[in-house]
Formats: sequence, structure tokens, C-alpha cells
Amino acid sequence: MSVKETIKSVYYAISNVKNKPATYLYPDKPLPTKVHSRGMLSLDLENCIGCELCYRICPADAIRMINVDKDKAKFKNNARNEAPAIDFNKCIFCGLCVEICPPHVLHHTHKYDISTDNREDLAYDPFKLNEVFEKIVKPNLGEYGLKEEKPKDNTEKKTTD
Repeated sequence: MSVKETIKSVYYAISNVKNKPATYLYPDKPLPTKVHSRGMLSLDLENCIGCELCYRICPADAIRMINVDKDKAKFKNNARNEAPAIDFNKCIFCGLCVEICPPHVLHHTHKYDISTDNREDLAYDPFKLNEVFEKIVKPNLGEYGLKEEKPKDNTEKKTTD
């Protein structure tokens, strides 16, 4: 490279210092998600009935049913004691499992950044999926289009004469 070309390059670099950048930095905060975005899945384990429909409809074979200790899971109505485990390495976030779930216990969350440097961290068992439900979905039921379950009052009303 000649001296003339070097001077020309330095002049060009200095003259462009005052110009606006051609690229922009990533935002400091995560961008808000859309209402119907399909983020990470969560599971309301207590209300899961173990029907296996999510397992059967998954086109990516990302869901498998595993036996769960009934005492640990506190199922309300699950005779099989099975619940879905999801491998997010395979999941394509199509939402078929959410749509087909009869008791509506599978939910897409707004959490989309689940990257990790360890593949095993993306395999979620039912308890880990339930943690996601408890931390993200349950505190924001209205945001996910869900209603809070009211406890049933089983006490008989006494009438006084």
C-alpha cells in the first residue's frame, strides 16, 4: 500500500467519525411480546389428566409421557399418574399440544429466550414445566386469558327458623 493510499484511508476514516452509525445496538430491555406469541411451554401439573393427546399430536416428537409420583404431583384427576415432559431442543413451538389439551393445562408463555450452552438444560420434566407455570403464568392469569380458579365451598348452608 502506498503512502498516498494510506493517507486517503485515514482521511476517509476520520471524516466518517462524525456520521451516524450504520448499525444500531441491541435494545437494553427485551422487546415486549405480542399477545398470542408462542414462547416456552408451561404445565399446570395439578390439573393434568394424563390423556397423552399432547404426546400423540406433537409433530416434532418433542413430548414424551413419564410416570410421576402421585404424592409429589398432587394430581386432582390423573389415574395414570403420567404427565408430559418436553424437550425444547426438538420443540417447534407449533402450539398443537396447547390447542388439543382437554383440561387446558399446557400454555405458551411470553418467555422466548431459553438459550443455554448445555443441551440437557432444555429437557423439561413435568415438575420443571410446572415451575414455569407457577412463576410465569399463575401470577399473570389474565394476561394469558385464564380465569383464577375459585375454591369450592363444600360446607352446607344452615337455615335458621
